[in-house]
Amino acid sequence: MSIRIARASDTLAISRLVKSLAHFYLDDPKKELPDWLAETLTEKAFLKRISEGGFLNYVYERSGSIVGYISLKEPNHLYHLFVSEQFQGNGISRTLWEHVQQSVEYDFFTLRSSIYAVPVYKKFGFTESGPLGAKDGISFQPMELVP
Repeated sequence: MSIRIARASDTLAISRLVKSLAHFYLDDPKKELPDWLAETLTEKAFLKRISEGGFLNYVYERSGSIVGYISLKEPNHLYHLFVSEQFQGNGISRTLWEHVQQSVEYDFFTLRSSIYAVPVYKKFGFTESGPLGAKDGISFQPMELVP
């Protein structure tokens, strides 16, 4: 297992990983992703975030497969953190998060968590920073980590 900077050649695997977890962030797992969200999860969209700057992107590999992905929208907004369902609960998200924290000079972070992931972020020290929000069948909780 290893963490490394995401490469352009990883975008298909990252897109598949994130889309495979849609049932965790959709209010109704039987529904389709709204178009605006689906467009941000395409291989092309991940390639743009990896190639054009403004984001830090890392993958967690295990036996040559990408099983985790984290993206920080610079300077301090946690944009994505996903771990393959079969590897959840093994500390991969914490390992990725700690890696990002060590890679930047900020100690204040924001994010919009899926409802499913709120307990994970609370374990990292995040707290709710605003009311629960929802858009097109996706609920989210604004959160922040303040020293």
